[in-house]
Amino acid sequence: MNLSIISADKDLLDVDFIEKTTILAEKEGIDVLYLDFSSYESIEHVLTSTENTAFFEAIQSASKPTLLWFDNCDMLAPLNCDFTYRLRSVLTTRFDGVIQSVFIAKNESLKLMFTDSKAAFYQSSMRITCR
Repeated sequence: MNLSIISADKDLLDVDFIEKTTILAEKEGIDVLYLDFSSYESIEHVLTSTENTAFFEAIQSASKPTLLWFDNCDMLAPLNCDFTYRLRSVLTTRFDGVIQSVFIAKNESLKLMFTDSKAAFYQSSMRITCR
């Protein structure tokens, strides 16, 4: 079972799930980086914002255990989002196991991202919430 990419329905998580999980991870010496996509108008703004530099650098070059939160990541769901395909290429080809990613979005977005056969992350995640 590969748990390097996890997905969760935003509406089914406890309000403090991210906070509590972050605290537990940090106690274990795991680096934690958080990105809330709802703070941005578009994927272009996410990618060009200097405040996200460490987040994207970790995807490429983290050398110690790292947890990445992709919160409210609904804008990654459309099938025409090129960035999602690039992201998948990086996350699914890292064999060192140091990156754990959690994608949190609305149920419909998660379905499009992970269960549509044309989607970048088709069958690439372990879902931790169910409707």
